Amino acid sequence: MPALTQKDSAEFLHLYAATVIQALILAKLYFVVAEYEHLEVRTDYNPEYARLYAALRTGDWHGTREFLNGHEGALTARISHEGKRALHVAALFGHRHIVEQLLQLMSADNVKLRDNRGLTALHEATYGKDVQLVKCLVEKGNRELLTIPSNTGWIPLTRALSVGNKEMAAYLFSVTPWEELTPEKGYNGVRILIMCYYSQILLDKALELLRYCPKLAVIPLPASHRGRESTLLEALASVPSAFPSGRQLTFWERWIFRRRRNICKVDKSKLTYKHPRELLEIACKELFKLNIAELENSRAHLAVIQAAKMGIPEFIKEVIKTHPRVFWAGENPRNAIFVGVEYRQASVFDLIHGMVWKNALAEMTDRNGDTLLHMAGLLAPSAQLHDISGAALQMQRELQWFKEVESITPALRKQSLNNDKKTARQLFTEEHKDLVKQGEKWMKGTATSFSLVAALVATVVFAAAFTVPGGNDQITGYPIFSKKKAFVVFVLSDAISLFSSSTSIIMFLGILTSRYAEDDFLKALPLKLITGLLTLFISMASMLVAFSAALFVMLHGKAWIVIPLSFLACVPIASFIWLQFPLFVEITMSTFGPSIFDRNANKHWLTR
Repeated sequence: MPALTQKDSAEFLHLYAATVIQALILAKLYFVVAEYEHLEVRTDYNPEYARLYAALRTGDWHGTREFLNGHEGALTARISHEGKRALHVAALFGHRHIVEQLLQLMSADNVKLRDNRGLTALHEATYGKDVQLVKCLVEKGNRELLTIPSNTGWIPLTRALSVGNKEMAAYLFSVTPWEELTPEKGYNGVRILIMCYYSQILLDKALELLRYCPKLAVIPLPASHRGRESTLLEALASVPSAFPSGRQLTFWERWIFRRRRNICKVDKSKLTYKHPRELLEIACKELFKLNIAELENSRAHLAVIQAAKMGIPEFIKEVIKTHPRVFWAGENPRNAIFVGVEYRQASVFDLIHGMVWKNALAEMTDRNGDTLLHMAGLLAPSAQLHDISGAALQMQRELQWFKEVESITPALRKQSLNNDKKTARQLFTEEHKDLVKQGEKWMKGTATSFSLVAALVATVVFAAAFTVPGGNDQITGYPIFSKKKAFVVFVLSDAISLFSSSTSIIMFLGILTSRYAEDDFLKALPLKLITGLLTLFISMASMLVAFSAALFVMLHGKAWIVIPLSFLACVPIASFIWLQFPLFVEITMSTFGPSIFDRNANKHWLTR
């Protein structure tokens, strides 16, 4: 037998590979066919129903009636691959006139027919805005449609809430039997409360439902039905804007709140949180009735942790006062104060000052060996840092957090090691090394930009000091207009501008040559930047005054020229101050303004 050549070998391998691929394809087809043999084959769908579907979709009642008259059984047949009936399609596309005509031809039982997903015609109608169409299906069709669930357990009311259809949901709320929303009948009552609260619509209706059946507040949805929240308590802990602490107040509003005076003058319409507060009160009363097993099942401890993440101290207060055990529950155990520090929620951390077990909290460790101070050593979530402009100010805020938590930490715990053999300070340094680099880069970039402006101002006003308006007397050498008041103003403002711009340059040079240690971002660097910016603003304002005074000296008696030119000179300088002054205010407030922590705000909340 002759030996195979290289060419023959290649052809053989190619043929072999093709044969294997064909065999795999045939095997795949075999398994696909075998799989479909076990599926239910629908025999009640006829492609001819496409004409009926098209007529219903376009609202053509004449074409619909003509097809129904010529095809027996088409009225209740499945006319689409999804198993929809004629009434489904008419309701889905919002053709009320066709729905009314079809209801006259159908029995009450036929109105309840469902498609492949278990949806009735009322489910389909909830997508639209025509409340009258829904009323027609309920009042003229069959009221049982209100409580027929889909394959996933959703009734029409929950479907309307899921798409935020407020008007439709309000009507369905008023006609749906509430006894069908109790826990004994399923989970629709819980789902409705969660949807209403999370979307912040129909809260008055949700409150009425909860009063009717308070037990709904502590019943969790099964795992297969859960979304972002599984209980009303978790939903309450997930919407910070529903509570006063979740609203971003201005400085003067915070001042009023801290002194508890004239509160009614602070946007009363937005500071009234009646429904969330009442929902929480009812939920807490029901929570109080639970035994230990029921308390674990209610997921209340998870709700408290969620509230700590979102920064809702009102929720934490009410739940813990109702059931203190909830505060200590959990597997980690990382309680609400730990989570509040980790997620940089100052209002949550302030609660620690009203707890009798404050010292115990400072000494606690989680399963990773981390103390409360270790939590402060972690890098803050990006969402919290993004609210602060500039990496240097972000680093300053992180140091403020660390120092605040450190102030309540026992001396022995400050050097505690976690499971990774790191102290809180070592963890802080490791977590914030990139932020320190970014802060250094931001500081140097800012200082370089402003130092150039300060140097330019210093150069201009220095030159102006030796080129006084009007010149000098050739005999005495004194300025010609030296006895005029405007000239004195020019000299003083020019000198102030020169000295302040020189000081500004020195401050910015001090920033550029700093060592950039971590603690420098707390006071030293911000103070230099504040001083540099303040003196730069003063120098620019003084330069403007000097320019105006020089114009007045040189063009005395021609105010119609001096005044417009002075205003024009203000434009570039005022623009610079307008653009950079917010940065100055933010740095100043962050460094010397009121602390984000308030040790007296919640001093006695647990014992009241």
